[in-house]
Amino acid sequence: MKNHILRSAMMFAAGAFVMGASAYFWPQPEMKAAVANGNDKFTMCTVPLSEVGEVEAVFVLNHLTGVITGGAIYNQTGKFGYRFLHNVAADFQTSAKTPEPKYAIVSGTANLRDTGGVQPAYGVIYIGELSSGAVIAYGFARPNSRNVGTVMPLVKMDYFKFSESVGQ
Repeated sequence: MKNHILRSAMMFAAGAFVMGASAYFWPQPEMKAAVANGNDKFTMCTVPLSEVGEVEAVFVLNHLTGVITGGAIYNQTGKFGYRFLHNVAADFQTSAKTPEPKYAIVSGTANLRDTGGVQPAYGVIYIGELSSGAVIAYGFARPNSRNVGTVMPLVKMDYFKFSESVGQ
């Protein structure tokens, strides 16, 4: 009986040591977070274009006009070869009824399927607007060598209401 308890204790200690050592030496996954920064006039955020995450696009939302523009570096030239443009104020329908719309923007990752022959980027942009009380998700095509130098649109994927409209 004493040998059984001693063997069990030794096996437990050996297992705890092996698990502790493997947790210490095992490579930790890299922490990544999407970044959005701005002020009351504009906000900037970055969006991953591929699953590998080596390339990302930068988007700037102009709070005064409600237009979002973006760009991504073309790896062959090191210059912004891909451009994106969309009027989000028209999607929220706030330009006429709200003198000062209040926007928020964040980005996220989504492994979307190829729809209609357009391979979507790995990232999604979420834009919220306070007076309409809605958040809209935008997707866009993954840049490739065929669309270098062209202005590509953002596509409204879906939306949800987070509050009732706050008309002014």
